Amino acid sequence: MSMILQNALKSYHAGKYRQSLTLLSPLLAKSDAGLQTVLLAAQCHAKAEQYADAAHYYGRASEADGGKEPLFKTLAAAMLMRTNESKQALKAARHAARSGDFNSDGEEAYRRCLHNYLCLEEAAIEDQRFLQKLKSGEPAFFAVENPFDHISWCADESINARLTRIQKGKAFTAQSRAARRAQPHVYEDKIRIGYLSSDFSDQHATMRLFQGVILRHDPEKFEVTLFCHTEQKVIGTDKGMRRKYGRLIPISHLSDEKAAQLIRKHKIDILVDLKGHTKGARVDLINLGLAPIQVAYLGFPGSGNGIDCDYVISDPIVTPDSSKPHYHEKLCRLPESYQSNDDTHRALTPAATRAEAGLPETGIVFASFNAIRKITPATARLWVTILNSVPDSVLWMMCENEFARDNFLQYVTDEGLDESRVIFAKSLAYDLHIARLQAADIGLDTFPYNGHTTTSDKLWAGLPVVTMKGSHFASRVSESLLTALAVPELIAADAAGYVALCKTLASNPDQLKAIRDKLVENRFSAPLFDTERFTRHLEDAYIRMIDREKAGLEPDHIDVPARPARTAPFRK
Repeated sequence: MSMILQNALKSYHAGKYRQSLTLLSPLLAKSDAGLQTVLLAAQCHAKAEQYADAAHYYGRASEADGGKEPLFKTLAAAMLMRTNESKQALKAARHAARSGDFNSDGEEAYRRCLHNYLCLEEAAIEDQRFLQKLKSGEPAFFAVENPFDHISWCADESINARLTRIQKGKAFTAQSRAARRAQPHVYEDKIRIGYLSSDFSDQHATMRLFQGVILRHDPEKFEVTLFCHTEQKVIGTDKGMRRKYGRLIPISHLSDEKAAQLIRKHKIDILVDLKGHTKGARVDLINLGLAPIQVAYLGFPGSGNGIDCDYVISDPIVTPDSSKPHYHEKLCRLPESYQSNDDTHRALTPAATRAEAGLPETGIVFASFNAIRKITPATARLWVTILNSVPDSVLWMMCENEFARDNFLQYVTDEGLDESRVIFAKSLAYDLHIARLQAADIGLDTFPYNGHTTTSDKLWAGLPVVTMKGSHFASRVSESLLTALAVPELIAADAAGYVALCKTLASNPDQLKAIRDKLVENRFSAPLFDTERFTRHLEDAYIRMIDREKAGLEPDHIDVPARPARTAPFRK
């Protein structure tokens, strides 16, 4: 190894990425730069979040080492996905997945590109091929997708339960769980709750739902600590609520072992993980064993395969009895809806006009603001059918990736629709978003991964959301929310019923208005947005978990009974 490369490596390990690249520059200028040099440059650019440059050097590495070409192509694709070079990302991922022997990382990158960029026809073919591999039980395919990506298109709980891939972590074992639960623990009068998350900012969707619960916990019965591994750029978006959350302990700077030691010092009775298999999760930290009772809630809609939690907080709709065999955790089902909502600190702004929202003044506006990865081929087919059955209607959807937009427009035009029937929206501040939602007529759900926060946002704004019954947690969420808002008439039994219901509402303005009026009337009386009621039910769940532990009983399924119904609105 040359002296230049040695010094560049020292700079890299010291976190001095720019200095390392400066040292490498004369070597990189040569056409025959060695593989170590090119890979170090790629790593430096990746650490510096210069993703296009990182992709360039991973591409060079793939040309320099034919044996590892799929690996380097996969890394190039991963970097390109973080840039605007979406076409190149798909090309690199497709190449990585289809060259040489089976490559699980390349396969994962390829599948993620297909869904993220709305390559609907290709995704439909690949999903079918991949599903057949899963149904045949080929172990390698259960290790391909991150669980969060997988449940976005596959709604078979028996398959969901068998995934083995864990992002940035290793699965717990029966021995590690037993060791955690065998640790001596002393309970006091107050129940000590610890919430673990990387989302502690009032502008994050999770906190928009959950912050009201943090603020409403009964201080006479519960002592709440927030263990925060939130990135600084997320903290920087906070508008002031974070400082009101109470005891918040940063652990981002700590290793898993140091963080575990710190959390254990607080003698937490119930540790609640708000992440599951979502971005920013610290699976290895949880699996070190932080509390006698560990609970999964809100972040991930399903079983946390490989994550050592005793309970999943859910409800009877998202996890009926048929779900029990497919969860390693026990189900703790709240009586109305599993989803918390903040009824106090959530913007409720006056409606924007259609002109202000960039919408046509006449005709039906169908709206979807769900993440585009949720727009599966099945969802797109349903939407096209609806648009074809409702003349002069438009689809108003959130999609900011230019490549994905082009792909979606190509899809709808191939299906006989004029591309003018699709109107793309951009991200807005939350108060402006709530205002514009009210300019639409009907919200369209996605399948099999429903809108979750996006559905509750629409309902909060008084926009009816049409959904249909699903077959796993993520596909049953909108049904849960609509039921808790007492509007079950918006839930169809199946795909045909979903299309028919959208068509009926679009062609019956009086019926549609009656439902919109009902949403507004129920907003401050039905359980969905009743933060205090939800918090008391959640606390009842925690008490039942503790009671089992004190009685020396193992965790078991819990159904929390509903408190007496309100006789008056909880807010005017």
